[in-house]
Amino acid sequence: MTVTSIPPARTVPPRAPGVRALARLVARQHRTTAWILLALFLAFAGSLVWLHGALGDFIDTHRLLAGCDAVECDGSSAKLADFRSSYGDYLHIAGLLLEFLPALIAAFVAGPMVARELESGTYKVAWTQSASPMRWFAAKLALPAVVVLAGVSVLSALYTWCWRVVGDREGGDLLLPGQVWHQSFDMLGPAPVVLALAGVAVGALAGLLVKRTLPAMIVALAAVGVVSTATGALRQHLVTPVTTMSADMQGLLGNRTWWFERGMVGPNGGHIVEPDCGVGVSPAQCLVDHGASGWYTESHPYAHLWPMQWVQAGVVTVLAVLLAAGALWWMRRTHR
Repeated sequence: MTVTSIPPARTVPPRAPGVRALARLVARQHRTTAWILLALFLAFAGSLVWLHGALGDFIDTHRLLAGCDAVECDGSSAKLADFRSSYGDYLHIAGLLLEFLPALIAAFVAGPMVARELESGTYKVAWTQSASPMRWFAAKLALPAVVVLAGVSVLSALYTWCWRVVGDREGGDLLLPGQVWHQSFDMLGPAPVVLALAGVAVGALAGLLVKRTLPAMIVALAAVGVVSTATGALRQHLVTPVTTMSADMQGLLGNRTWWFERGMVGPNGGHIVEPDCGVGVSPAQCLVDHGASGWYTESHPYAHLWPMQWVQAGVVTVLAVLLAAGALWWMRRTHR
């Protein structure tokens, strides 16, 4: 009798979960926070839709003109004052919330999403279930990036839609003080979206480096502040400015465009920025004292708003990609 041996069954190693599966796991871990954020998002978006209608209705009902001021608005300064004190405050608060979103996103990613798991050691559960450290961290980056890109894009579009009612005109700031285009720059168009994406990258890198929840959140907040300050300082150089010349300084005053530099044209054609004329010296005498031929300003008109927006968006997007790549490189280097 011949006995045939049966070869042992081949064991198939468990397949490592992909980034999508890990992203779903991350979503389940933060599902309570996700529902809260969804409710806040819907409330914010709904408020902006209401605000757009309220702004337009008030302007149409009371015939507030684009170029009116407290004296000329339909003969009633009270209507303009009421408009500014009510709807102006709503628009200002909405803009501030949108402007500070990137910092809040960075702090959340740095602390609760990354640093807390590294601090408590719960990341080891995912790593011991055939999930590599790189895939785990990629999921930590991918999920908030997708959510932020979708959510902040909608909020930014809605806010820009509201702002256009009062600010999308040459000169801006005609009905609501504080809503000039260059003062609202970080609240409009792609600016808050790319800053929020940079916040995700900053938060992930801060959480990975610091590995403690509260300190990581503080570092992320400070880093976003540095990025925002740097982009603000760089902004005037994103597009070639317009140089305006005048023999009389008064001819340059009252310009509603964004002028960021003013001074004299020196004897050799050079610029003397904000010259010291002394107390009680007239502008004409100041020109004589400095041997200058006139005054100048460097400025950006309203037409530069959207070109500057897209150039800044490109710069910040490159920065966000570099920060994310740096975080992934550090993760690969320290956790193989």
